[in-house]
Amino acid sequence: MTHLILVRHGQTDWNNDNRVQGQLDIPINSNGKRQIASIISGLAHLKGIKSIDALYSSQLSRSWETAEAIGKTFNLKIKKLAELNELNQGVWQGLLEQQIMKRYKKTYAIWKENPVATIPPKGEGIKDAHDRIIPVVQKLIDKHSDGNICIVVHEIVSLIIKSHYMKIDIKKIWQDPPKNASWEILDIKNE
Repeated sequence: MTHLILVRHGQTDWNNDNRVQGQLDIPINSNGKRQIASIISGLAHLKGIKSIDALYSSQLSRSWETAEAIGKTFNLKIKKLAELNELNQGVWQGLLEQQIMKRYKKTYAIWKENPVATIPPKGEGIKDAHDRIIPVVQKLIDKHSDGNICIVVHEIVSLIIKSHYMKIDIKKIWQDPPKNASWEILDIKNE
């Protein structure tokens, strides 16, 4: 069994403002830096896991900064992978969620009800993101069979990974989104 430790990056100013980041490279803020200490403390006290064998991150600085602190603490080199970058949300990137709800009312309502049924204008679809993310994550799982992998990613990437491996209907991904600086362990049976 592979233990996949799925970490969401520390908070950014845009998270705080409820502004869509997507693939825009927004750094973590001072609160996000404080949150990293909480992540590290939690990871240091993992039950049933003696060590973290490998550490991966998206290429965006908010994930990279979070992973960097984890790497220093656990003496791990970080491998940045573009495939783990957040969903490209097209023209929604940079807008407040309220602005999106107002300007793209119908598309946004469908997005929240069934995220695979629509795509953010000029953005990437959930299915396309799934097809970009899951093959890479599966390679990591295969590479570290029976190991402990830490992956530092973003909200939607985390939801796609969890949905796939925990067999959760993709339409229900918005029901339990990960908070900034949260983490969980997915136990994945090797086949």
